[in-house]
Amino acid sequence: MLSAKSSYQPLRPAAASTVFTVSELTGKIKDALETSFDYIYVTGEISNAKLYPSGHWYFSLKDQDATLPCVCFSKTSQSIRFQLEDGLMVVARGKLSVYPPRGAYQMVIMALEPVGIGEWQLAFEQLKAKLEAEGHLDQARKRAIPMLPSKIGVVTSPAGAAVQDIINTLKRRNKALNVVISPAKVQGEGSAESVADALLLLQAIDDLDVIIVARGGGSIEDLWSFNTEVVARAVLNSRVPVISGVGHETDVTICDLVADLRAPTPTAAAELVARGYAELSDKWHQLTNRMITRVEEKIARGQRRLSDLNPRMSLLRYHDRLRHLQAKVLFCRENLTSKMSHKLSTTRHRLKQESEKLMALGPQNVMARGFAVLRKADGTLVRDFKSVVPGETLEALLESGRLIVEVKETKDNWW
Repeated sequence: MLSAKSSYQPLRPAAASTVFTVSELTGKIKDALETSFDYIYVTGEISNAKLYPSGHWYFSLKDQDATLPCVCFSKTSQSIRFQLEDGLMVVARGKLSVYPPRGAYQMVIMALEPVGIGEWQLAFEQLKAKLEAEGHLDQARKRAIPMLPSKIGVVTSPAGAAVQDIINTLKRRNKALNVVISPAKVQGEGSAESVADALLLLQAIDDLDVIIVARGGGSIEDLWSFNTEVVARAVLNSRVPVISGVGHETDVTICDLVADLRAPTPTAAAELVARGYAELSDKWHQLTNRMITRVEEKIARGQRRLSDLNPRMSLLRYHDRLRHLQAKVLFCRENLTSKMSHKLSTTRHRLKQESEKLMALGPQNVMARGFAVLRKADGTLVRDFKSVVPGETLEALLESGRLIVEVKETKDNWW
């Protein structure tokens, strides 16, 4: 309760001032913001990202000094291929808006693009990481393709070139195969759901052995249906093995990664399916040729053994062998005779030479030249005058005969 002396003065606006209600002021701020910031680009880091069942996205863009609340309504979020993640840097296009019940402003997002990586590539990597974390990319999970399938399902566009390539390849390699085409839209809006539905329809065929999911080459946008989670889940849920033949050899899609077998092209996928029959046919021809060769070799060995048991043939073989041995003995005898004759001639010649040398050195040749050999009565040869004494009887051997002589005198010289 105020006293009579209170200084309170009631708030009175100036005559020219207008008093706004909260709604009026908020409406003016809303008009001003939405008019001034109706088409803007903002870059920042996503935080507090939330996805609601309605399809709306709520998150904030922030930098080190400020935070901007954002909303992306379901109609727009459906066209954004990657998933919101806290910490992801993005560039956002949109407009500012005010939410009157809270008196707060926010940015209404019309488009989002990740910074540093393309939107398509980011969406691919996010889905790949998700499926990998769930174990769906493990090689151990993948099933073997039947060796000899009899019925094959094909999911592709009935108007594309891929379906003709597949059919022609299968007919060329194995005409007995039964092919069931499950048509699907493979490009554009609704194509991912169309491919998934076509896969689901094939599951109702009890005797189906394998499924080929195929599409020809194209840009990443053209092939995007095969990079979606709906197609990946449809492939993973297939009760029969799936071969993915999407795009060209350099194109790798999520469908390739989750399929039981990846083929570089639709034609290659068909060749892989029909490979079992072709391999068995080649193997059969190889085994047939090998068997024929073995049988021919065995027959030839038997014929040789039979010839060995024939007495006439045996005698002829031994006769030829004996004749060969006789010729060899004759050659050896002639060779030995020649060598012995040569050896004897050489030995005789050497004997003659040595005899001549010996005769030239013998005493008779010396005696023929007038020399004599003196020896004492006991047979000792006289080589020095000092070994005899005067009056001693010596024997002188001549070239012809001998003399008995008596030494009268000895001298130490010849004169």
